[in-house]
Amino acid sequence: MLTHEKGWTRIAEVNPPELPEARHHDLFPAWRNVLVTDNVFGRIRLSPYAFSARITHDVPHVHPTVVVSTRDRNILAIESEVRGALMNGVDSFLVVIGDTVPHVDHLAHHHEIVDHLTNLQKELPSFEVGMPTRFREWQFRRRIDLGTQFFVAGPVLDPDTVEPQVAKLGLKDGDPPLFLMAIPPFSSEWVDRMESIGAVPTEDGFKEKLGDVPADVRRKAGWAMISEVERRAKDAGCAGVVLMGLKFDSVVREAPSAWPEI
Repeated sequence: MLTHEKGWTRIAEVNPPELPEARHHDLFPAWRNVLVTDNVFGRIRLSPYAFSARITHDVPHVHPTVVVSTRDRNILAIESEVRGALMNGVDSFLVVIGDTVPHVDHLAHHHEIVDHLTNLQKELPSFEVGMPTRFREWQFRRRIDLGTQFFVAGPVLDPDTVEPQVAKLGLKDGDPPLFLMAIPPFSSEWVDRMESIGAVPTEDGFKEKLGDVPADVRRKAGWAMISEVERRAKDAGCAGVVLMGLKFDSVVREAPSAWPEI
């Protein structure tokens, strides 16, 4: 579980496929931890609970964390999915509101779900429950008080934004682990798109600098910057990073060689 990881942890965000396939076998040996998304942007894919179960059975060296979106489910439906996932060896859940593209009714509140799941820990097999947090200390502390056991924050693209944003949380010894979400900035257009969906705004001049990078080395430059994000996140007190915004092939084939270990 992420709450029990020792040392620095890298996590890859992956989307389940739209139809059953075997690509999850390719996650190992490049990755030990993955974050499995839940129908992002309203695009229907395999259940993240079922996909994570397949990972635990077929690729036991890879540990999945399921994104539990509350946007269109009630407590009963979510608890049923969590119980089924636990039966299949999945023991890590990140509870989020979920996007509203297209618009959907939110039948369950994510705070309510976290409270419900942490109470269930008294009677179910061992598992962990995480939440996202904005870079606001009051929200971070309130969610710790709720019982949240790990956090994700971000995403960030610009290395210069890491320290000032993490500092806003006022991390203390004994706080639950915080994992910084990071997106490789491969182009200024890509940065614009990521900022439009909630990424931390970049510093002045960052996109202009990206625009000056020759097209044939942009991906190499993007990986260099994500390595700098990672180094600064570690220095700022984070427990690891979550690599986001990439296609599955990039996660399993490009990232392992383009993103050296720190």
